[in-house]
Amino acid sequence: MSDSYDSLTPEQQLYSRAMFRSKIYQSDGQRYQDLFVEVMTLRDVRFRPVKPQGQKGDQGNDGYIPEDGKYFQVYAPEDAKSKIATAAKKAKDDFGKLKKHWEKDAPITDYRFVHNDKFKGSFPDIEHELAKIKKTHSLTVSKAFLAKDLEAEFCKLRKSEMEAVLQAVIPRAHDIADIDFGVLTDVLQHLVENQQPVDHEAMNSAPEFYEKIEFNDIKSTTPLLTVGSYQNAAVEQFFNQHGEFTKTDIRNRLSESYESSKHMVAEQDSSHLAVGDCVFFDLLHNIAPDNTRAVQDATIVLIAYFFEKCDVFEEPLR
Repeated sequence: MSDSYDSLTPEQQLYSRAMFRSKIYQSDGQRYQDLFVEVMTLRDVRFRPVKPQGQKGDQGNDGYIPEDGKYFQVYAPEDAKSKIATAAKKAKDDFGKLKKHWEKDAPITDYRFVHNDKFKGSFPDIEHELAKIKKTHSLTVSKAFLAKDLEAEFCKLRKSEMEAVLQAVIPRAHDIADIDFGVLTDVLQHLVENQQPVDHEAMNSAPEFYEKIEFNDIKSTTPLLTVGSYQNAAVEQFFNQHGEFTKTDIRNRLSESYESSKHMVAEQDSSHLAVGDCVFFDLLHNIAPDNTRAVQDATIVLIAYFFEKCDVFEEPLR
């Protein structure tokens, strides 16, 4: 598709996602439901929004795809954390309404409880209730539909459709190339605030990890990468909350920074440090010019994560 998300430049992708996230953060209640309906209507021509009808209401259905037996119920209070019990009860009660009023029209196989977590993640009470619904009613799917899921649907739209949702034109790449929308800042802040306890399972003993360290001529910074890898769970937690598109953005930025650091070191005079260590420190400075200890530690965790995933530094020849 010539005007798909993938056809946009990295700068345009980041811009469109940043603007859409702004809409998500600003949307509660009916505003969020309207945003959800707008995106889903553009995404799938089969999606049918359902409006409340007088005293009958919407009968537990804010929108559905009858051909797939897929139903959506939206709940987006301003302060989701204070409404956890209410949300779990609503998920249960609204499914009961669906069974009563809609099952005969289009059998329910897929139930999505839509709530605006604002990229913070779902709550256990909601997850347990949805799992119970799935088991009790033998559904194929019963799960939360979070902000990251709505963002994923938005990113599957055509460029013109994205612009309609954003109510703005996506600028040309050269007009936005120097704008930093904070994608790296967000993940580093998360890592600063969410250090995970280390246990023996988190300690990296994979021979491939140390083989890659040796292959890249990494010497004195080996302990930094090793200890940084102990916090992989904190990085995964962030990506689970923010979705695959954020992970791809950050991976691409680190990969580009690594290539820049590698060429920079290659052009410099010899150093008392091993080549791999020089590349590591240059990469660290590029990603985190703020030299405070907490930010540097968080950056090392991020580098270690993508080092292990083979997105930065060279993969040993097999």
